[in-house]
Amino acid sequence: MTDEGQVSRFERWWLDWWPHRLHIRHYVPKFLRACPEAFRGEVLEIGAGSGWTSQRILETFPQVELTALDMDPKVIESLAPLQEQYGRRFKVEQADAQQLPFNREHFDIVIAVHAMHHVEDVAAVVRELLRVVRPGGMIGIADEDQRYVMGPLKWLWRPATPLSRARIHDLVAAESDILVEDEGRHYFIWARKPYPQKLGAAAKL
Repeated sequence: MTDEGQVSRFERWWLDWWPHRLHIRHYVPKFLRACPEAFRGEVLEIGAGSGWTSQRILETFPQVELTALDMDPKVIESLAPLQEQYGRRFKVEQADAQQLPFNREHFDIVIAVHAMHHVEDVAAVVRELLRVVRPGGMIGIADEDQRYVMGPLKWLWRPATPLSRARIHDLVAAESDILVEDEGRHYFIWARKPYPQKLGAAAKL
């Protein structure tokens, strides 16, 4: 994942500008409602940024315990007010999504909202998401399809890895079952990590 210095000035400005906050208030609930199972348990959010998505999750789902992770060295400091407000329900970690500091099968749900285009090795991050989610758990990815970025925005918004929805789809589908998918410039994917095969069934193969 890119470090703080690799995020463009334009994107930093955009993350805190009111149109982006308005977009989050509209788009994130749509993404969360599309989850084919109840939003529950222990949730991991990759790429927490300024905390707008974290706050929306905590407000909407009082039964959830959320861990927000970001590469930014200042993330713990910047999300301290949210942590103080929500107490034990909210934890913040500063780490690289390519090497998540969690044990296998730790979370019920893992999500990445507008984070994957910051990632250098997208396949490695998808593997990590699958590693830390429990069997039967949900993986949700929402981002902007770089094929739709045109004109001046193409130069102002320069991702670490130009990504299409199809690329993310293929990586997720290789090791999980995609249940819900929404196409377009702002796309999302929800998938379930499969349960391991029973030993008896595997022996018959």
